[in-house]
Amino acid sequence: MLSNVGKTVKHASRWFDRFRGIVYPLAHETAMPHDITTPVSDNQDLGHGHYLLEFECPEMADGMDPAQFFMIGIPGSETLLRRPYSVCGLPGTFDAREPGRLQVLYKVVGQGTGLLAALRPGAPIHVLGPLGHGFVAPERPDVRPVFVAGGIGSAPFPAFAARLAGHRTPPRMFYGARTAADLPLLGWFRERTTGCEVTTEDGSLGEQGRVTEPLRRFLAGNAADEPSSLHLYACGPEPMLRAVSRLAAEFEVTCDLSLEAHMACGFGVCLGCVVPVHAAAGGVGYDRVCLEGPVMRSERLAW
Repeated sequence: MLSNVGKTVKHASRWFDRFRGIVYPLAHETAMPHDITTPVSDNQDLGHGHYLLEFECPEMADGMDPAQFFMIGIPGSETLLRRPYSVCGLPGTFDAREPGRLQVLYKVVGQGTGLLAALRPGAPIHVLGPLGHGFVAPERPDVRPVFVAGGIGSAPFPAFAARLAGHRTPPRMFYGARTAADLPLLGWFRERTTGCEVTTEDGSLGEQGRVTEPLRRFLAGNAADEPSSLHLYACGPEPMLRAVSRLAAEFEVTCDLSLEAHMACGFGVCLGCVVPVHAAAGGVGYDRVCLEGPVMRSERLAW
């Protein structure tokens, strides 16, 4: 059985090497992905099941965009397939981190993330990346970026906030979760965004309710006269993304969504992560979250 698993992993690696030179230059303007084995530098316990995993890979960091992702696996573990994780920190995102190191924010929710949380510095991991399309800063310096995060969907925003440090209009943030325990890196966001509004469904912190409620009030007061002055960037559970997409359409605000999906390969071959989109010729087509996404313009999705 273990021999068959090893053969399957080697076959998948050869498959990736064959197709990355074909698929990625056609679809991407970002850095070519690498498939490496690298040691864990740090695996910081942030509390309440949240961890910040750090590893070193300077070749991945060059040219990587916030909200792009990695496929990460643990050598020799019982979980055969790698799992997708958004980049949380690029070099310079978090203070006092070594150059060339990258960070991934994750929450323990099952067997795979449980195994990841047990890793100690020096343990090897398989990392494939950077993958997909990420967040891009507004072209106009007077456009205000507005982050909308739901729970662990906050993962891509530290790298993006750091990338926007030179942007003339600092980002605004709306951060929601079920409870106060589900808001990782909240203190970091409060220091680096303007007016970070918090909501929890149980009322344990901030306003009680959904994150879209204060977002609606904000859009009603700021987007009515000049919707082009705002750009929404959202990541979180699909129901939240659908609600944000509807608000963006109602107030005619540009909106980019970072989607989450189960996937087996991460580079467009398995077709396990497709989502319905509006086709150019009319009707509905399908895009791959791993290749055409994970960041997609909200009006493109056929929800």
